Amino acid sequence: MQSMQQISSGVLSGGQNVPRPAVAPRNSPSPFKFLSSTSTSTLPHRSLVQICNAGFSSGSSGSSPSSDKKSNKKKARITRYLDVEDGSPQQSAEEFSGWIEMPDIDAIQSFVSKPIKPIILATGKAICLYKVGEQIFCSDANSTAYQYPLADANILGLKTGPAVESKLDGTVYDLATGRVMSWCPKNTPVRGFLGALKNKSEPIDLPIYPTKVEGRKVFVKLAKN
Repeated sequence: MQSMQQISSGVLSGGQNVPRPAVAPRNSPSPFKFLSSTSTSTLPHRSLVQICNAGFSSGSSGSSPSSDKKSNKKKARITRYLDVEDGSPQQSAEEFSGWIEMPDIDAIQSFVSKPIKPIILATGKAICLYKVGEQIFCSDANSTAYQYPLADANILGLKTGPAVESKLDGTVYDLATGRVMSWCPKNTPVRGFLGALKNKSEPIDLPIYPTKVEGRKVFVKLAKN
């Protein structure tokens, strides 16, 4: 009978080695305890990577609720921006074409008391609207001779069509074309003096802008083609 000491040492009396029973590694949530009982030199590199990834991976691969809320807010904000951009092309196209609606101007009521309406646009440009019969004309707000305001000018009905006369220097302009019809006439003492100062000056036409009426709204085309 073999001695217990020989069995425990794993050697039989005949010199044969007795294989020890394999000891299974203890179950542990940490992969490093398993690695401590297994020689890492015998495991391929890919296995080690898989084990480490298994140990560090969390139970959920999705984003947190807070990050989802932030993402939804960003999407909603972007949607609002796109909605604003989708509504703007019509206004931009209208502005690009040069047609601008005249603020606080009614094609009928605004000209009841006076046929001339001076307007200062948001850009700072000053213009005058003139209503003659059913037609509305538009020009720069000041005369070209002495830059005198045309808000108090006289509207004349000539054979060639409606015209406007500057009260200061008496220059007359065709409202349809802006062409000078009379340049600084010397028909009063004051105009005689002003006209003498412009004897050597070439007549300067008055800038005229196209107009259109839609309903009771008045539009002026200020852009140059």
